[in-house]
Amino acid sequence: MRDLYLLESSDRMLLALFLYTGMRRGEVLGFRWENIDWKRRLIFVEQAVTFHNNQPILGDPKSEAGKRSIPLDERLVNILRPHRQINGFIIGDGLRPVTERTFIRTWQRIGRSINLYDATSHVFRHTYLTIAASSGLDIKTVQAIAGHADIQMTMNCYVHKREEKIIEANDLISGSFT
Repeated sequence: MRDLYLLESSDRMLLALFLYTGMRRGEVLGFRWENIDWKRRLIFVEQAVTFHNNQPILGDPKSEAGKRSIPLDERLVNILRPHRQINGFIIGDGLRPVTERTFIRTWQRIGRSINLYDATSHVFRHTYLTIAASSGLDIKTVQAIAGHADIQMTMNCYVHKREEKIIEANDLISGSFT
């Protein structure tokens, strides 16, 4: 996504975290530098932010399955590495998570800079998981990356059909008749 480079670095990091991890909004906002294993290229989801009266509240992920590992994409590494810290929150000032209003204003600013086609941060989660499922990963791995306890949630709510995969299926099926 070339448009990422039209954004200022903090906005680029936020959008890239949604695009290349499939994390929930609260997980991205609660994500800390120390939750990255740079050598093994893994992200550890260990906490999430919720909001009460605009103020961030740091807690556990949505479910026990929400505590998980996610692969660290090389494109995300390239975006994060120049800003790398030893610890602290990646989004915001490093000391504390951003407020809900700050997140909303940031998302609006991103949408004024590049065309998000009205996508919310959650749409990026659906997109990531759909791409993961159609990439050839086994579905249990996709479920684990998603942080879902139930495979039905992953498959029925988050993974969507991709037209190009249906067209590709024609070649596979047709080849079986010869």
